[in-house]
Amino acid sequence: MPCGAEAALPPPRPCPEAQHPGARGPGTRRTGGPPPEPDPSDLDPLALRIYTRLLQQGPASADELAAALDLTGAQAREGAGTLLLHRLAAQDPHDPPGSGLLRAVSPYTAAAELVGPEENALRRRLEVLERTRARLSALIPLYEDTYRRGADSGAVEVVESRDRVMLLISDAAARATEEVLAVQPGGGRPPAYLERALPRDLEMLRRGVRLSTLYQHTARYSPGTQEYVRAVTEAGAEVRTLGELFGKMLVFDRATAFLPVWDDPDAAVVLREPSAVAFLCSVFASAWSLAEPFSASYTTATATQLQDTIAGRLAGGAKDEVIARRLGMSLRTCRRHIAELMSELGAESRFQAGYLLALRTGGVPPGGGEGPPRAATGD
Repeated sequence: MPCGAEAALPPPRPCPEAQHPGARGPGTRRTGGPPPEPDPSDLDPLALRIYTRLLQQGPASADELAAALDLTGAQAREGAGTLLLHRLAAQDPHDPPGSGLLRAVSPYTAAAELVGPEENALRRRLEVLERTRARLSALIPLYEDTYRRGADSGAVEVVESRDRVMLLISDAAARATEEVLAVQPGGGRPPAYLERALPRDLEMLRRGVRLSTLYQHTARYSPGTQEYVRAVTEAGAEVRTLGELFGKMLVFDRATAFLPVWDDPDAAVVLREPSAVAFLCSVFASAWSLAEPFSASYTTATATQLQDTIAGRLAGGAKDEVIARRLGMSLRTCRRHIAELMSELGAESRFQAGYLLALRTGGVPPGGGEGPPRAATGD
């Protein structure tokens, strides 16, 4: 049976920090996964008592510590093992063989042994990052010059690759310094789009860039859109809704606009011609002045506006599918709105509903007001 130090004390457990590359001590093997780092709370009262005893009375074996502190042998070995783990105790190799004496180690020394290698590794990593940043920053003048020449020579550019479009939008967002105007028709935004856009938009807002976004009224009932709007408005953005919108659009600093390509959903038109971009900004301003602040439900104004829009489309002979698409709502929801509108007006046909609503609101009914359409008028 072993005797002396081997029997009195457990073998020192490898310190988690020591298993990190560059900080491994002699005889320490790296395991498969990164072990948890020692937590100060791991230094329990038992270990603290033993550490205090070693500081005050000098080196002692586990048996001596157990006797002095009224502990069992197992408790003394457990506390000693904790101190060894935290490098707060050590077995002096110069002590007589088999003595099993533990010596208290200064917290400064323990910290240097545990934290020092990690600090050195982190410092080296920061130096690498700084060198990488410097190499990339050196390319900024070349990029800016090329970008300006490209903007001057390419007032209208059609970009057919979706990845390229997203890259250009991200670049424009990173370069924005004043404001971004966004028009997003079609009801609630897809969750994947919002997850991608939120960090980018919050970063712009943190830089002091103004963000103004137009949605359709139907986006008010989209949970994902509600969460996105809550996050960006808390950061300073403004979001409003309108019954109908003129199309998707992004404008950065009144200098670069992104427009959809009508027959290719993955493509975009990048517009940099100043007069054309200024016109788009004026169209946005007109729509913005008519829009209502975003909320999670319809207000009286938005409900009336939605009803008027549906009635106008009905009077114009539009099909349910077309109305639903224009208003950014599902076909089922659209038909429910149409049924409610016709019931409220007492109309027996879609055209009659549009006519009666025009009379009620003081507008000019279809046909120039020559008389109400017959109730028998079909859909």
